[in-house]
Amino acid sequence: LVALATIADIAPLRGENRVFARYGLRMLAETKNVGLRALIRAAGLDNKALTAGRVGYILAPRLNAVGRLGHALRGVELLLSTDEHHANSIARELEELNATRQDIDRAVLDEARQRVLRLDLDETFGIVLAADGWHPGVIGIVASRLVEEFGRPTVLIGLDGDEGKGSGRSISRFDLHAGIGRCRHLLKRFGGHRSAAGVTIARDQVDAFARCFNDAARAELTLDDLVPELRVDMEVALSDLTPGFESLLRHLEPCGVGNPAPMLMTRGVRLASPPRVVGQGGLKLRLDADAGGTLDALGWSLGSRIGELDMSRPVDIVYRLERDEYQGVSRLQARLADFRT
Repeated sequence: LVALATIADIAPLRGENRVFARYGLRMLAETKNVGLRALIRAAGLDNKALTAGRVGYILAPRLNAVGRLGHALRGVELLLSTDEHHANSIARELEELNATRQDIDRAVLDEARQRVLRLDLDETFGIVLAADGWHPGVIGIVASRLVEEFGRPTVLIGLDGDEGKGSGRSISRFDLHAGIGRCRHLLKRFGGHRSAAGVTIARDQVDAFARCFNDAARAELTLDDLVPELRVDMEVALSDLTPGFESLLRHLEPCGVGNPAPMLMTRGVRLASPPRVVGQGGLKLRLDADAGGTLDALGWSLGSRIGELDMSRPVDIVYRLERDEYQGVSRLQARLADFRT
């Protein structure tokens, strides 16, 4: 549970947090907790390696969803359950709530993104957006997506009556908690840490908070700091991507905030088949690997760029190597971060 909470709270996986996560993940994989086993099964992770990434992106959102859209006590009830049938029932409920949460995420993200695109980003170093109807349980996830796309610390606020509750996410160069702290006189409450924070604010203070937060970001950041940055750790050939190499990379786990998974780059890769858009805007590529094989590559947010790809032209790719496990078959897969032609 400590590992699950540490990863879910986006705490940096360094020092004692890394120890908690590393050994906690081992215990989680072998847990006898009936509720956790039900949650793992419902999420499709049974008999799969429980990495920090899978906990953070698959397990934690399901537990969070019940607190965001339902009542957190149902999550507690799941974790305390000793009856397998009862635990499975709650786990299925969490699956349904998580699916609803994903639908709300997409709607809020679309609206928030359009509003960011209307801002003067040369003058906006810290983003604050507020709206009625934005569910406070999903705005943290949406804020993370906006930070990834626009490279600016972001606070989203869901308004309800005379008050708003907000959630913020940040870039590595900006201490979000300290930045919000410079605007504490405009807030009812706030808390968090360097990477993530929450606020409670009166509706009539939102505009003043937006100006103050932007000023706090401008005082610490330059425009160069706001360019989304992709650090490549190693350039490799596709022939290097063996099971043994992937096994070596797993020694660096748990990977997450403060200890990102290695980012790899391969130049001049040929497409083995036409690219496809999958899911909600994902991009699926099949790449020609050496020795006549292929390697699948998946980029969840890159589907809109499919027009940049041409079967006749090689492509440079930046990615993280992972092991995809489906219906008992395990194979290597590239998780695309970016590409260029």
